[in-house]
Amino acid sequence: MIREECPATKNQFVPCWQIEGTYCKLDDYGESGTDTSICQVCRVYKNYGNGEPIELKLFGRGIDSSVKSLERAAKH
Repeated sequence: MIREECPATKNQFVPCWQIEGTYCKLDDYGESGTDTSICQVCRVYKNYGNGEPIELKLFGRGIDSSVKSLERAAKH
């Protein structure tokens, strides 16, 4: 299920640390999916990030964005 929902698998042309709402950026406390601090300790980023600054380049495609759009649609 996680693999199906995570935008990193759907947008493989962009590194996961640059995508809003990837699974690793979410938690049970309502994180928006934009906190990249966890990326700094991720072994994938350490191996492939080449020390580049972490910034989001793909917005509105994450799990949290999908859930919010479904909630808005259900209200109407």
